[in-house]
Amino acid sequence: MMLDERKAAILAALVEEHIRRGEPVSSRAILDHSRLHCSSATIRNELVVLEREGYIVKPHTSAGRVPTDRGYRYYIDHISPASLQRTSHIRIEQFFASMHLELDRMLKRTSELLSDVARYPSVVIGPGVGGQTVRDVHLLPVAPDNVLLVLVTERGRVTQSLLRLGAPVAPAQVDRAQQALAEMVDGRALEGAGPVVPDEEALDLPAPVADLVGRALHAVAEAARADRPVFFGGTSLMATLWEDLTKLHRILALLEREASVLQLVDDASLLTTVRLGSEMRAGEEDLAVVSAPYEAAGATGRVGLFGPVRMDYRRAIKAVEEVSDALGDSLGG
Repeated sequence: MMLDERKAAILAALVEEHIRRGEPVSSRAILDHSRLHCSSATIRNELVVLEREGYIVKPHTSAGRVPTDRGYRYYIDHISPASLQRTSHIRIEQFFASMHLELDRMLKRTSELLSDVARYPSVVIGPGVGGQTVRDVHLLPVAPDNVLLVLVTERGRVTQSLLRLGAPVAPAQVDRAQQALAEMVDGRALEGAGPVVPDEEALDLPAPVADLVGRALHAVAEAARADRPVFFGGTSLMATLWEDLTKLHRILALLEREASVLQLVDDASLLTTVRLGSEMRAGEEDLAVVSAPYEAAGATGRVGLFGPVRMDYRRAIKAVEEVSDALGDSLGG
């Protein structure tokens, strides 16, 4: 439903004043802190209509009103992002101009940058290794019957898998297996299904070497399907955003589960998205997530911010979009 211009302006003023102060908002406060050219009585009448239509609610202990999830959603869908301070914009540009790290470390540092700029806890989800080209593969003996597989992609992603063998292998056999494995996977893209794993007989290698190569190929296939890496920044800010300790503990428990974080943030949309409160299956009403995609070597990752439903969406959206765009440009997305 579209609101007329005056109702939309009154709702926007109420939402922004509630975000700023965290208290129910009166008609007088809306008049004092907006550019509306109407009387306080007119605002009160429009507030009654907005309340009846479910955009705002009046707490029984207060004369003011607060937005509902429906009110926040209307506001979010009709606002323009704010402008970041020039110092923040320059900081983002300089960060990516000078950042030359392997991918996981870069994504972790990006999560810290986003949190510092936006002043909300942040998350950066890596693009995963599916679709990336293998640059190096190594087999490192760590015990007579255990070998560590280290896989490095052209974007600097490093994955490690411990291969538990059925029998001890000699260092020379590990070297032979690494040479055979490199011939099979170096320079090839990691597809979602991973490489085809041949039978040991088809490998034309001694049994212990063929067994090791076969296990390594299975591990490469698993790496291509593996869950995407998740990096957090600014988690220390959470205690200042959610003062209710019970609520804070619930949200902390939610964010500790990687699967829950991916469910909240890993949106298939190629646009900036905002999800809040009752719209999420997480079961936490006072939680909002703003996120945007970035591209890296043909794969898609996502950066996002967490906050209470009463978060500064205009600033959060702008920060997420600037950082995601700069990250994608830096990675050649």
